[in-house]
Amino acid sequence: MVRRRWRKGLGILWICLGLLLLCASYTQLGDVVVDYAIWRWMVTFKRPIEQVDDYRVVVTKSTRRLDVYQDGQIVASYRVGLSSQGLAPRKTWEDRLTPEGVFLIASMQRQSVFGPRQMLLETTESALEDYLAQYGDAGRARLQTWENEHGPLDTIWETYDFNAAYPEHPMWHDILIHGGGSERDWTWGCIALDDADVVALFDLLHKSRHRGLGVPVEIRP
Repeated sequence: MVRRRWRKGLGILWICLGLLLLCASYTQLGDVVVDYAIWRWMVTFKRPIEQVDDYRVVVTKSTRRLDVYQDGQIVASYRVGLSSQGLAPRKTWEDRLTPEGVFLIASMQRQSVFGPRQMLLETTESALEDYLAQYGDAGRARLQTWENEHGPLDTIWETYDFNAAYPEHPMWHDILIHGGGSERDWTWGCIALDDADVVALFDLLHKSRHRGLGVPVEIRP
């Protein structure tokens, strides 16, 4: 079953890449199609994120700054807004805090409810650890039941599926870098930039080896 799914996934990817060749003379359209095709492939086949090392993002909560490093040098810096609930690190779905740690960018999205762009962070490892600390044996039982049916829960895509199966006991997720303004702390745990800045950040990270995917984002106190 897994092998058939992989073959189907590779088939879809090659079809998408073939379609992209038709858009080769239209750079902007080609970028949109490539980004969408990659996103659909990763979501459908629960692909893990591979870290890249050419770019790195550091968010410092205490100073409300997001710094972008390319090959070890700062190349951009932006003001950010954070959680409306304070600066403590996220531990549960309910607390709506901004987490701390190192997370990889899992998707680059050109549409968002909050501004013109958004970037989703892969938070599964930290969120799963916090989930088991919060719910103990009951949480482990839910996780075991889910994994017996679906396999290991180790990507953000499976976190969505797990939460759909247990809507009364969700795992925290959906931490985004998005627009909407940075003048105050107003989010439910996401990192908010001014709209012009999130477009600039998106375009900058899009130059990385995997078009923004896998760029590490370190969120510091």
